[in-house]
Amino acid sequence: MKVWIGFLLLVLGVSLEAQTSPAHNWHSPSEVVKKIKKNFSEINSYSADFLIKTEENKKEKQMRGKCFYKRPGKIRYNFAEPEGDEIVSDGKTLHIFIKRLGAVGKQDLTLDRKNSSGPIFTTNSPEGLNRLFRKYHYKFDTIEQPRSMGDVTKYFVLDLDQREKIGGFEKMKLFVDSESYLIKKAVATDGRGKVTTISFSNINFSEEIQDGVFNFHMSGNAKIVNNPLVSEN
Repeated sequence: MKVWIGFLLLVLGVSLEAQTSPAHNWHSPSEVVKKIKKNFSEINSYSADFLIKTEENKKEKQMRGKCFYKRPGKIRYNFAEPEGDEIVSDGKTLHIFIKRLGAVGKQDLTLDRKNSSGPIFTTNSPEGLNRLFRKYHYKFDTIEQPRSMGDVTKYFVLDLDQREKIGGFEKMKLFVDSESYLIKKAVATDGRGKVTTISFSNINFSEEIQDGVFNFHMSGNAKIVNNPLVSEN
């Protein structure tokens, strides 16, 4: 659970960018990344449907639901599959509710660790996005950019490789809409070959999202586990 949730938090910083459609005549990964960062910094809020698939040892599992984001760093993931699970953050504290276990992970997002460049997890997306591209080398996966992936949309496809092999996902692949600069899909692989894919659809930038959406309401019977993703040590 820890690994794919960490991936989800990283992707929150790159999953949805602004709806502009600028013309371009260059094929540079650094320019694509620069545009992704700039566009995301201008987003106030969004909602979207999400699908998470994991593949390991020829077994596949999927999770789906609806997610919400609001500046600065507020997120909510409501799971329809598995039904009742939640990931909620007000930007400072992350709550992960696993219904079948009756347990809540309560993670302090402001923790710093030695030799880190800031909080180990951040849902303040511009900062999370910058951290992602600091921690991974990135390049286009092929010379042909952008290109069709079987539908009418053309994508820039970026390969990311972890700079320091410290566990978690060592490689990622990001699929960036060449017109809107939305990252429609992210695929990550860990050192054991487990593959996690997160994709987004029905993206809505105009939905009015109240601050109360990002408040976590705990069941009186739920067991709390503090800092399950990373501790201060």
